[in-house]
Amino acid sequence: MTTEIKIKILVVDDEEILRDRLKRLLELDDYEVTTAENGVKGLEEYSRISPDIVLLDIKMPGMDGIEVLDRIKELPHHAEVFIMTGHGGVETAIQALRKGAFDYMTKPVDYDELEINIKRALEKRVLQKKLDAYVTDMEAANRKLKIQGAQLLQAAKLTAVGELSAGVAHEMNQPLMAIGSHLEIILINAAVAADPKLKDKILKIKDQFARLGAIVKRMHDYSSGRSGTYLDESINRPIQDGCYLFSQQLKDHNIELKINLKEDLPKTKIDRYQIQDVSMNFLVNARDAIDDVFHQEPGGIIEVFSKDYPAHNCFLAGVWDNGKAIQEGTESELFNPFFTTKPVGKGTGLGLSVCYNIVKNHNGIIGFTTLTDKSKVFYFALPKNSEHQLADDEMIIPDINAEIKAMYSTH
Repeated sequence: MTTEIKIKILVVDDEEILRDRLKRLLELDDYEVTTAENGVKGLEEYSRISPDIVLLDIKMPGMDGIEVLDRIKELPHHAEVFIMTGHGGVETAIQALRKGAFDYMTKPVDYDELEINIKRALEKRVLQKKLDAYVTDMEAANRKLKIQGAQLLQAAKLTAVGELSAGVAHEMNQPLMAIGSHLEIILINAAVAADPKLKDKILKIKDQFARLGAIVKRMHDYSSGRSGTYLDESINRPIQDGCYLFSQQLKDHNIELKINLKEDLPKTKIDRYQIQDVSMNFLVNARDAIDDVFHQEPGGIIEVFSKDYPAHNCFLAGVWDNGKAIQEGTESELFNPFFTTKPVGKGTGLGLSVCYNIVKNHNGIIGFTTLTDKSKVFYFALPKNSEHQLADDEMIIPDINAEIKAMYSTH
């Protein structure tokens, strides 16, 4: 059963007989009526009850009706104000209309006229609310159109990038093949074979050359829509590669990197370079969050971890940082395309969205956990059996959040 909300009316007049008469008549029509004997008391009651209608005498000792009207118009709640005046105060009443009063009535007030005017004022309030709601909806629609316009522009840019990437990939293939051949010749050289340290460095160059080749292939695949290459591999390897490539940059930013990877994790089918991209995106975001707090001064810490998670037959990996907390209200948007909280020119809003698609293509899940000290962990989980879809298990996300909070409860 719903309770009907009564219309609130405030009567401000220094004549007690008039106040009492209006209060009785208005209450017979089921209005909720409050009275005040002067302007100061009227403003106090106005702030207390937030009325819908104000019946305001224009001539009162101390603070007159014009001053009360001015004060009312300065307050955030706007009631409809009727000025009550004697026959000689019509010019002052017209002044009140210019200041925003709804209408004026001469004394003695005719109740039938007052009743009609109150209904007019209430109809105006209903129309004003509808207009305000319409304006709000139009503003929201305009903001949405601007966002969609920006997204369409970005999509057009990505289409151009896709077309460019196909040409770049084609042009790069030939010099890459030549570099690969020269590396193979160097590795079988007797002097290199006899120097383990030199050979190790060349092997690392070869490994990064292979990564470059994979990037070129992905550029080509991006433009032609092909999927990645999934091979049996421990998730630790792409994570270690990402940390290795990013370690010097973190040192330059005075950020301490802790690596806590579970040894001897079983292999599962992954695209090594795609998972490396996920790890590096997490590291980039952690670096930026730490820079926002420490400004490249000592104190920032990043910890990278991996572990076996037999409770859900998967592997869990993530990046913890003590940088800037996640902005409230953005939690549900973080993995959406083009969404970013970074300044213009610093973030595209694509990094986490790309990571989301990579992990989903691996039948995994991706997310984040905010800890009690506002530090955070971005994580991903991949199934041990690559054909198993982790997202089908609704309990895994709260379980992972609880697991991570337990891991970092002593931080």
